[in-house]
Amino acid sequence: MLLVSSVYAGIGTAAGYDTYKSAIKNTAAVANVTEKVSMSVVDNGKVLLQVNSTVKSNKVTDTDSADITLQSGTTAQNLKVYNQNDTHIMKSGSSNVYKVFEMDQEHRDMMNKHRDQMEKHDPAMAEQVENVIDALMGNLKNKVTLANNGASKEVALNLTGSQIPAVVNAVGSVLVKEGARDHAEEFDAHGADSIVIDVETIKDSLPKLSDDIKIESVKLNAKVNADNRITNQAAEIAISGKDASGAAHKVVVKLNADLSAFNSTTPDTVDLTGKQVEKLSPSKHEWRSIV
Repeated sequence: MLLVSSVYAGIGTAAGYDTYKSAIKNTAAVANVTEKVSMSVVDNGKVLLQVNSTVKSNKVTDTDSADITLQSGTTAQNLKVYNQNDTHIMKSGSSNVYKVFEMDQEHRDMMNKHRDQMEKHDPAMAEQVENVIDALMGNLKNKVTLANNGASKEVALNLTGSQIPAVVNAVGSVLVKEGARDHAEEFDAHGADSIVIDVETIKDSLPKLSDDIKIESVKLNAKVNADNRITNQAAEIAISGKDASGAAHKVVVKLNADLSAFNSTTPDTVDLTGKQVEKLSPSKHEWRSIV
């Protein structure tokens, strides 16, 4: 988020920034969309984690569906998620049981309040935040490129070494260290038995960097169609560092998202009639985690 924000703040009125910012706003305004997202984590040339997902969302009906596949080492997991009729449904590919989270009135009121807060937008505050980021990040407008490909456009940013703002490297180092911290007790305290994927196996497969952490390079790329909507968003971040034993790592995280079916997407649903169902009533904290 800091990297993307730094692009917004630093480019000022550059053509690439204006194109990207306008496309983001226009894309966010669609009622429904299909997103195919893939992510990979590679450490010293070895693929540690591969995630592929198809997400269908509809803001008008407040419904969503997701089909997610995770590959960690030799372990493959699949997860299907449905949000329909104020009910969250999750099913693992290794089980025939559908775990159903039904909201009572208390949770429904809480979620509506949370949604209302998320939808509120203070233009003055947004402008102030952008000014602060601008002061912290400096001017990156000369690093952004804009290519016109007929009716479509492509915006790109490539940063390496000293081109990466110091504040991004500092915050990134803290986030990487925090991500490596053991959260097992927190999972146990908040109902890990209700999760339908093996989170610990995935976490244990990732490198735990603790020293000399540095963001080596950042690549961002966005394709914008003739309707001024983002159809592809790609990012690649390379991070170097050492683990507690002193072993050196170079971790490359790649993310790719293809967006399609703007305003013509219908989320998938599931009919629970005749299926094995386990009803769960998570705490308020767990509702925040799930949603």
